[in-house]
Amino acid sequence: MVFGGINGAVRLTALVSVFGLAACDGVTMPTFSSPAPTRTVQTISPPSPDSRGVITYATYQVIVARDGDTVGDLAQRVGLTAGELARHNGLPLTYRPRTGEVLALPRNVGGAVVSSPTGWSEELAVSALENAGSGTTTIPEVGRPDEPLRHRVEAGDTAYSIARMYNVSVTALASWNGLGPDLMVRTGQELIIPVPDVAPPQAIVATAPRVTAPTPKPPVVVEKATPTVTAPVATPTVTPASSQFLKPVNGPVAKPYNPQAGSKKNDGIDFGVPAGTAVKVAADGTVALVSESLGGLGTIVLVRHSNDLMTIYGRIDKVTVKKGDVVKRGQVIGVVAAADNPMMHFEVRKGTESVDPTPYLK
Repeated sequence: MVFGGINGAVRLTALVSVFGLAACDGVTMPTFSSPAPTRTVQTISPPSPDSRGVITYATYQVIVARDGDTVGDLAQRVGLTAGELARHNGLPLTYRPRTGEVLALPRNVGGAVVSSPTGWSEELAVSALENAGSGTTTIPEVGRPDEPLRHRVEAGDTAYSIARMYNVSVTALASWNGLGPDLMVRTGQELIIPVPDVAPPQAIVATAPRVTAPTPKPPVVVEKATPTVTAPVATPTVTPASSQFLKPVNGPVAKPYNPQAGSKKNDGIDFGVPAGTAVKVAADGTVALVSESLGGLGTIVLVRHSNDLMTIYGRIDKVTVKKGDVVKRGQVIGVVAAADNPMMHFEVRKGTESVDPTPYLK
């Protein structure tokens, strides 16, 4: 649900239906293989809070937690009760906010409304969204710097799917809302949508070098020396450690990697293999999620590895691992699920972005 003012009036219908993962332990986890824009719009920096930690927008306010704050500390600074603040954000009184976490305030506590950057306009912001190449025919309404759009997290929403819905990066979404490194969001949470930047990129002007005729110099006579021959230095071939990934199954690629938006978009590769084929983990890591996908991938398993890498295994059955398990390269984590045309889906992600798995596989 998207809304603008503090009264919760609906301002925008969701842009597209995105593929999500079911809630796990009260939070939602990343969405994979959703029809997403190939680029995200640049956004302005979030405004700085006042001395109380409050950011005042035109029709609502938020408060930013400091190191060591409790819900009671935040409430006391703005004249609220801890119960008011906790209830409004769907939190228990014992909740300990992260440093930088943003909580919504239930009522106005006074303060100066944030200002807009010089030259910012809604028309230019919409143009920036259009130029981001959303791959859709509908461009969402944009928020203003003094009143950003807000999104109430619903079941199945993730930081990734919400960022994609508004064509902003998940990094910007995390920065504006003080999300933790795991990017977890909770159902009912109010997220502020980063505001598009309208400043054009700085043009780089190449200046031709000034050519000046050299001043003639008298000839210098030098003795002829035997030239020193230096063997060329070989350029080393750099092979990333991730190239040691093991193929999760042995079989032909039925659908190649295709990150472009559209009906054939594929954030990974799909192997055509018989149902019941053992699925092996590509490298040592830790299971971050086992869940049902809403996007046609059936049961998925997400494994985190070193070097900010993740692998995702979709359309598998009889999963033998659970969240938090430490897994080893080659360990069987399930089998390919039965289907009319059985395929096993495999993704590699660097941070939050999908990358072609092919170079990573041994």
